[in-house]
Amino acid sequence: MKKAILLVSHSQKITDGIKEMIEQMAHSDSLEIYSLGGTSDGELGSDPTKIVDVINTADSVDKFLVFADLGSAVLSAELAFDMLEDNQQDKYVLVDAPLVEGAFAAGITASVSDDFDHIVAEALNAPKKGWR
Repeated sequence: MKKAILLVSHSQKITDGIKEMIEQMAHSDSLEIYSLGGTSDGELGSDPTKIVDVINTADSVDKFLVFADLGSAVLSAELAFDMLEDNQQDKYVLVDAPLVEGAFAAGITASVSDDFDHIVAEALNAPKKGWR
């Protein structure tokens, strides 16, 4: 199963850094990671068309796991979903987990597993540090 992680933030630097971190740890031909921070003209902000453009060109991907950080980045990820065709929406999953911890855990897990439920569960459990 081919999987992709879409990193959505107001800052391209943030998503570039997370992408680099995941790629250093997760080595897999079945996983693609996309840094989609900022606007299409390189400014701070978010842009749903960047997300849609990736999905329109990544035909071989079976599941897109979408991670976003703050307010309008989440709204952009939701708006991108609405802009997709039905068959693309079936592949698009908004993961309600922190951008850094969730995407990192999902990336590591997706590099060794095709169990979609397990990948999402690891992303959702990632922020639990267990500190007392």
